[in-house]
Amino acid sequence: MAPLQNSMKPIWTGDTPPANIQETWDYIDFQLRMLKNKLMTKIEKVFYGSIDPIQYLIHVEEVFKHKHRTKRVKQEIPKLASVNDLDNLCKVTVADGKRPGLGVRDAGFSKDLRTYTDGFKKTLKQLDELYDDVHDMFTLLHTYCRNYQSLEGEFDLKWARETNLELKNNLRGISELLSSAKNGVNVKLFSSEKFSLEVAETCDCRRYPILRLFPDIFQKFHICLQMIGKWRAYDQIYLEDVQFKLIRIKRLLRLKQEEYGNLELEHGNLLSNIVEKRVRVKLKELHERIKLIENEISRLHTRRKQMLGEKGDTEQMILDKKRLVYFDRETRDNKRDVEVLSKKMKSLAKGVKLVEKEIGIKEEEKRDFERELERLRLTVSRSNQLAFERTELVKEMDILSEKVQELESIMFRKTDRNKLAEAHEKAQAKI
Repeated sequence: MAPLQNSMKPIWTGDTPPANIQETWDYIDFQLRMLKNKLMTKIEKVFYGSIDPIQYLIHVEEVFKHKHRTKRVKQEIPKLASVNDLDNLCKVTVADGKRPGLGVRDAGFSKDLRTYTDGFKKTLKQLDELYDDVHDMFTLLHTYCRNYQSLEGEFDLKWARETNLELKNNLRGISELLSSAKNGVNVKLFSSEKFSLEVAETCDCRRYPILRLFPDIFQKFHICLQMIGKWRAYDQIYLEDVQFKLIRIKRLLRLKQEEYGNLELEHGNLLSNIVEKRVRVKLKELHERIKLIENEISRLHTRRKQMLGEKGDTEQMILDKKRLVYFDRETRDNKRDVEVLSKKMKSLAKGVKLVEKEIGIKEEEKRDFERELERLRLTVSRSNQLAFERTELVKEMDILSEKVQELESIMFRKTDRNKLAEAHEKAQAKI
């Protein structure tokens, strides 16, 4: 596609591969401005002249009605639907113009008809050229402004599908209308909205469908150029979105890696693999020691209970002996028994104290072991928690790394210079 002339030319002209995607965007923007200017000022404005388009078409319709009023003309040309119909009407007009009695008004209409027909053919040729240029822009968009969806489908690419479909439909409509202009316009291809519909409602387009042809094509071209501008703008937004997500995920990955490093350091300081095995052995030993101490404490409590029971029995016996002494019954033997029992009583009291002291020592030893056991349990629990968190972090980092690779792949396909060069070759082959 030959670049259009303008004082603000982009760096890239389309003849060589672009250095970066920005050059492609600038080129598309430039060409888009030129195509809009060409359509509005060099084609539409020239075709309609300096008057309102609807008023111009109403005048042309008046010319058609005047030249198409006789039965013979209507039989030869039932309706004006092609360039051939215009040429035939002009021929009939030339033949009628040689007949006497026709006034100045008819001569003026004949001149207007010839002017319209010549302008129509000229505009038709310009529209063919414009179609080629716009279609080349469509090819450039397909080549350089392709959008890739992520595996998670996080990008909203509905606009791309809709824009592509609308561009295809309008370009196909333009192509078919231009192709049918010579022999007979296919009225089914006319748009049913905006300016084209206004023309249909204002003029007799059933009888003169040629009147609606260019307004409809102009409208379709405007839609195409609008869709091209939208596609180009959204492509930049899409790439910026990819860049933003890539930066955000890389930052998140870096934070996860730092978090993993901190957990790894804490885990390493807390328990090495060898130490952890020793701790588990130590835990088992502590459980066994505590169980032994509990058994010993239970035995001591049983012994204490027995001694207290024996001590109670001894106290009762002493009281009984003392009552006998009080009533002078076998005084000597009872006194001796009281002395023996008193010694036993003291021995039992001393034994109970020793047992209670031993129970206290054992219980304190048990508490020490339980504290050590709890400390080791917490250490092992924290070690297990750290191991779990590290495993989960590894999974998260793997997912983030895959996401980074995916987004970098999209950026590579969109911005790599070699990829742009490959795209340029494909575009040149199509254009």
